[in-house]
Amino acid sequence: MTQQKSHTNALSYCMDMIGGKWKPVILFHVSKGINRFNKLFNEIEGINRQMLSKQLKELEKSGVLERTLFSEIPPRVEYTLTPLGKSLMTVVQAMNRWGQKQQQEVKVPKKMETKQVTLFE
Repeated sequence: MTQQKSHTNALSYCMDMIGGKWKPVILFHVSKGINRFNKLFNEIEGINRQMLSKQLKELEKSGVLERTLFSEIPPRVEYTLTPLGKSLMTVVQAMNRWGQKQQQEVKVPKKMETKQVTLFE
């Protein structure tokens, strides 16, 4: 029982790091070189600015992403994967491959046959 609990704790730890709808997506895009806030916002369909900002802060706080502020006018911020973040990419890439495979295998369900009953003759 102790070993099972240990595995559960390990899985919970992983989910704390990259769990949720947006974190794996953000990590995937940052790993592909999309590392500025507006680029990420434009690339990630369905996310709003507040959620993107929150998720980036959480990933930075957990040590998965590094935020670099360039003292330019206007200021420029870039996000990069830390060594910890790079170590998570095998998980994110596996999730991406699984998703691609499932999308290719999705079959459109046959229309359910319905028996029509005449109400008025």
